[in-house]
Amino acid sequence: MTGTQKSLIKLLNSNPVTTDLRSVSDVIVLLRRKVTDNPQDGNLRLRLGTYLYLAGDLSGSATEMKRAVSINPEDYLAHIILARVLDLSGEEAAAELEFKRALQIKPDVAEAHYYYGESLYRRGEISEAVDEYRQAAKLNANDLNLAGLSQALLSARDLHGAIKAGRQAVSADPSSAIAHAVLTKALLMSGDYHCARRTARQAVLLDPTSAEGHMALGRALYATKEVNAAVDEFRCAVALDPLNAQARNDLGFALYGRGDLSSSVSELRLALRLNPHLAEARNNLEIALGGLTGLKKLPASN
Repeated sequence: MTGTQKSLIKLLNSNPVTTDLRSVSDVIVLLRRKVTDNPQDGNLRLRLGTYLYLAGDLSGSATEMKRAVSINPEDYLAHIILARVLDLSGEEAAAELEFKRALQIKPDVAEAHYYYGESLYRRGEISEAVDEYRQAAKLNANDLNLAGLSQALLSARDLHGAIKAGRQAVSADPSSAIAHAVLTKALLMSGDYHCARRTARQAVLLDPTSAEGHMALGRALYATKEVNAAVDEFRCAVALDPLNAQARNDLGFALYGRGDLSSSVSELRLALRLNPHLAEARNNLEIALGGLTGLKKLPASN
């Protein structure tokens, strides 16, 4: 990848909470002027689409990415970013085609495998997601790719593999909040609550604006029966990332554990609206609805 391409990927992976929207808006205005003067410059449209994505304008971003692809059909990065934007917009079939096109053009790009794995994971296609994350980590063993692999392996019930990949993610970047958060989940599943709680607190310390870090700490606190503290952490996660279906699910789960059934059902319903493929939220909602009539109780930990 060129330096410009790497900078665009870095923008895609940046934390929206810490993004300076005023600066982003200024760049968008500047890029729109340049695109008006040079409408056939695919690289300009690629940059404009990336900044529109940062601003939360997925529709505008997709439009610019499609134009960039039409100008430069062999630009694999344009296909990758377009695929990601389409995926986040809920256009899964179109996103799938773009991911496959990007990988057909250049199969050895870790970012393409990572984002495709992320898309597959979100859709509940776990074994396929594991394959893509594994390929991404093979091409570039950084914290993000290894953390994705750890999370997918955990969902595939490969606890040993999940812990190993999680520890590798932390080793790859000891300052990565995401790596610590993912390792926390694997440690919780193994029953090592003390180590999980310590790892989760480190995630929050490393990046207080990381929703994943607060979710990890919330789960660790819930596992040690500190339900009210867990609810607070999950609320922090939701405040930081309101469209995070997993955060809504975790908050709903903890609210049920605290006895707030009505709020629990509301959060779990919203989690499913945000991601209809999230089986965990579907199961929890069924149990929570049963709880309203006294039929069922949620398990002690998630």
